[in-house]
Amino acid sequence: MSDIRQRTIDKFLDSRDKDLMDIYYSLRLMFMREGWSEKDLEKPPYYPKDIMKGFQKFSDEQSRLFFEIQGFFNLDFNEFVSHIQPRLLKINEKTPLE
Repeated sequence: MSDIRQRTIDKFLDSRDKDLMDIYYSLRLMFMREGWSEKDLEKPPYYPKDIMKGFQKFSDEQSRLFFEIQGFFNLDFNEFVSHIQPRLLKINEKTPLE
């Protein structure tokens, strides 16, 4: 992918990913509240209702944003994730789990 295309996609996401990042941050806080580790996220020990609702909300917003950006840039889901992942990792750094 060209550097210009990558920067353009990132700039586009800068203006449209706030809801997704807010939902993800909220989920991370819930994981912290439960005392979960990163390993627990692979196979949660239990499923609190608010976390399940948050996960569904995150999934819905991620899909919405993907289809919006796909209409402008014709990218596949893996490429989309490659742009979103660094943003999520920044939130992980701010909300470390056990």
